[in-house]
Amino acid sequence: MDESLSSIMEVREDFMVSPVGDSQPTPRPAYFLKPLAESLEGPVSEVLSTSMTMPLPPVFEPKEWPLVIHFSCWRPTFRKWVEWVDALRDRYESVWKKVGIFEAIMSTKCSLVKDRNLCIGVAEKWCPETNTILFPWGEATITLEDVMVLGGYPVVGDPIFSALQNQEMIEVQQKLILARQEPWKRTKGKATLSSWIDIFRNSGSEIEHEAFLATWLSMIGFSPNDCVSRLAFPIATHLARGNPIALGPTVLASIYQDLSLLKKTVVGLTKNLLRGDNLELEVTLRSPFYLVQIWVWERFKNFQPQPRVINPGNPWLYRWHKVKGLKIDNARLALDSGMEHFRWRPYVQYADRFKVFYPENETLVPLEKDLDKELVPFVTCLKVSVLVGVEYTIKKYMPHRVAMQFGMDQDVPGCVPRFDGSKEFAWKNYCRPISDYKLYFPARLFEGDVTTRYAKWWKQSVLPNQHDFVKNIVQRKRSPRSLHLKSAHLKSGNDADVPPGFPPKLGGTVYSGKSSDDASNVRKGNSYAIMPFSDFLAKRLKTVPSGNSAQDGFKDNENIHDEVPARCKNLSNQSSSASTPDYENAKRMSSQAKLVGKESVEPLILKEEVEDANWSIEARLSGAQGESYNCVSGMNVIDLEHRIKKLETVIEKLKIEKFGHC
Repeated sequence: MDESLSSIMEVREDFMVSPVGDSQPTPRPAYFLKPLAESLEGPVSEVLSTSMTMPLPPVFEPKEWPLVIHFSCWRPTFRKWVEWVDALRDRYESVWKKVGIFEAIMSTKCSLVKDRNLCIGVAEKWCPETNTILFPWGEATITLEDVMVLGGYPVVGDPIFSALQNQEMIEVQQKLILARQEPWKRTKGKATLSSWIDIFRNSGSEIEHEAFLATWLSMIGFSPNDCVSRLAFPIATHLARGNPIALGPTVLASIYQDLSLLKKTVVGLTKNLLRGDNLELEVTLRSPFYLVQIWVWERFKNFQPQPRVINPGNPWLYRWHKVKGLKIDNARLALDSGMEHFRWRPYVQYADRFKVFYPENETLVPLEKDLDKELVPFVTCLKVSVLVGVEYTIKKYMPHRVAMQFGMDQDVPGCVPRFDGSKEFAWKNYCRPISDYKLYFPARLFEGDVTTRYAKWWKQSVLPNQHDFVKNIVQRKRSPRSLHLKSAHLKSGNDADVPPGFPPKLGGTVYSGKSSDDASNVRKGNSYAIMPFSDFLAKRLKTVPSGNSAQDGFKDNENIHDEVPARCKNLSNQSSSASTPDYENAKRMSSQAKLVGKESVEPLILKEEVEDANWSIEARLSGAQGESYNCVSGMNVIDLEHRIKKLETVIEKLKIEKFGHC
């Protein structure tokens, strides 16, 4: 990994277009994640072309394939495990919250219904070289932000291979090792999770808490089999003493490894099928692979079933407890045609919920010394780095390829060199300090654009390999996506930059009490006005000055609810030309900024998100905004639209086969 990548952001004026090609190129200041490619030639394009040409079964019918998949971390919930969690919660909840694992532990009480076809559909599009998912319409991936928000795993802290600090901790680890060995010496059995729970649950043992944490770590991927792993013992010993460990990068590295393994298996299966060989292939996935499915449900509205309504204090995965997926016959086709349904930033509508920096207005943070604690997790998600996985496997993390998932703009991503260093050097790279003088944080409702150079590169690198995809899908008009603002009313006007018949371009910045003329003037210039934090940020984004957090591996992760530093400033006078979702029946928005009240932040009312997921269909059927609509009927319409698209695709394929053209 190139240590020169100390700067993570770049700002310059460029010609930007909508990622789905429904707007005219518009020059404006844009923010990118580094590194960026200098040329479109060579390995920059070859990586994607190679991945896209990997053979896949011609028909997506996983039930008919000779393929067996074992999800070792995706098992039915143990009743005795749930009882153990509840029994220890009162005593150790404060410790779990201190080290950032409370939600991750509580999430193990969820029962998540498996959609095997969907998991295979995602794996088919996985690129092991970039650790991203390649859709015909764009590149996306599971990031550290997803692992942190969905799974509740901390992305800052000490590495998983941290040495035990004193004799007392060493003795605890020895007791755990002995407990794992002794009861099974005569029977030659194994320390399975079930038997381990039976030994320690409500035992009153002095190492019960460490044994509990070792069980949990084994359940989330630290065990190569269905047994308690010795790899978990030192980590459990640290966590029990309130020492934060960065589990997020390890969990994400394991997911990347399993996606690559499943993709390799599907490709191998395809080769066997083409040779007429029906030899059954078997693969075991050892990561919490359910996060892949939940990632799709959170981002693709055409895949999302109706989530549960949860209390604000419950983990986010409770939304999907015992929820069954939609019946979609061809997950491959639905993912390919999911451009209109994909949400680049699904979590920002619940900004109060997550300890992630989602400011109401776009913000510049001057870096005088070190990052403030509130910003460290999100900035860690933005840095190209390497992840240390279970058993110290190394995986590259490349958020610069999916910058729009963080509200940034997208340019052609630069290649990241192969990493051959040790786990210690990998960790040093992961938590390296950055040299940026200022960090940019996009507005909560901002959605990025792509450069015209990127649009050309994507068309040349990816679309020529999409023989089975609907022709020119990237050039279709984007269907406007709904933006549900509870207390905000947006004024309509005409957008001179948008051709007739296309959706409007909405500024990503939410303005509060500033004139639109001032906002547009500042954005066009090269200087950026720094304004004080809004009342919204002052109440919700609180922190304390940090020590050497960027240099010491972000060791200190406490006191996250203290005061906001005054040196973080809003760019509330800046406008943006990037696309933001709009109501389908709304008129064109003015290119000037709109005034929105501070109370426009979406509260945690998950029922409204369900209504929002079906909004565009409601608008067409009811003909009037605010008219009630049955959610179940909405899902039927979604299924009907999916089937129509599928039929159109089949007809187009038949035309190509018969006439050689559409």
